[in-house]
Amino acid sequence: MSDLIDAATTWITSETGKTVGAVALAALAWAEASAVVGAAYFKRMIPLRITAMVGNMLGVTLGLATGNLPTIAKHAINFPLNFSRLREMRRLIDSVREANANDLNIEWLKPFMHPESIRATDFVFKRGDAGNEAYVLVEGKIEIVERGVILEPGAIFGEMALFTKSGKRTATAKCLSDVRLLTITYEQFEQLYFQNPEFGLYLVRLIVRRFEANHIKEELESS
Repeated sequence: MSDLIDAATTWITSETGKTVGAVALAALAWAEASAVVGAAYFKRMIPLRITAMVGNMLGVTLGLATGNLPTIAKHAINFPLNFSRLREMRRLIDSVREANANDLNIEWLKPFMHPESIRATDFVFKRGDAGNEAYVLVEGKIEIVERGVILEPGAIFGEMALFTKSGKRTATAKCLSDVRLLTITYEQFEQLYFQNPEFGLYLVRLIVRRFEANHIKEELESS
């Protein structure tokens, strides 16, 4: 075993060994640089994160080979961050798929929403207002005035203006009691879509199902 180690040490310190080592080190550096450029090139979040993780592993290896502590630290810190973001996006897509396959469950959306409280008799929005947020009713009751519909906790509303040409509210939402809401801006909707078009596809399907449910309800009421 000692003879093998001595032979390997002798080869590494030889001119041939140094040349091969320099070429391997250069190849590793180019591979790491290519992964970084590739991560910046991708538009979809999942391929971007995977490529970034590959770059992190190559970067750590390069840092260890060259003894560059800042390079090791940079990639060692970024790897778990990229892995965490990748896992979050995959779980988000899985949750939206499940919601789309079963019912109008909006649990998957709640981590992206913010709490808001409104007093009784106040309006969440009025017909004709510019729409820039969607809501989930957590506590209390809200009336959609023009339709005479009373919303109970768990209802999602206000998302329709996102899909109208004018972006205006088509109805008035009035608080019948003190209410607690979760809100998400349309800008956040768009950001989630552009981060992953697959998410956008399932989101649109989910909203279309809501349109269908409302249409069927209106038909039943008119009959």
